[in-house]
Amino acid sequence: MGSSRRSWFPLAALGFALLVMAAVALVPARGLEGYQRLNAVSTSVLNGRAYATAVSVDAVPSARLGWLAGLACVVLAAAGWYWRQLRPPRPGRFLLGTLGALAAVPLLDLAGFLQLRLGGDVRGALLAALGLLLLAGYERSWFLAAVAGVFVLVATVFLPPVPGAVAAAGVLFAAAFAVLLRGPVTAADGT
Repeated sequence: MGSSRRSWFPLAALGFALLVMAAVALVPARGLEGYQRLNAVSTSVLNGRAYATAVSVDAVPSARLGWLAGLACVVLAAAGWYWRQLRPPRPGRFLLGTLGALAAVPLLDLAGFLQLRLGGDVRGALLAALGLLLLAGYERSWFLAAVAGVFVLVATVFLPPVPGAVAAAGVLFAAAFAVLLRGPVTAADGT
């Protein structure tokens, strides 16, 4: 604990994940519109009678970006990075913590959906900010806590999710470079 210089990697990993999510969101989904129209109202014939089935759409929008997959990849990448950097003396605890973090991503997303009725992209940005706050607490870094605050504001203030993700990735890359360009680590950095 206490060496916030190694925190550049999770910041950069989340930034790259956001760029990949934005690029995937920009790829056109051909044929998807017809599939959605087909499933909106389906008819079935049973014993010579036609029955119509309508599918309702929930008022809470789903994520346009693939936040769950992106955050799971970032958790695994950051765990691998910290495994390599720390060489934990108790690997069982480290692996359980990693598995717990992986399980927490979809569970917290589900809680945000069911309890708070937040949109998918807002839930994803809040989950990422929560992860950054946990990293700030682990590294004991006020800078990372401030980055988490700026990140969530940038990612949720921009109404279209793709420009918000690209701008938030810029914030994360700038923070990663700031961590890397910082001077040598001293005893005062731990407080």
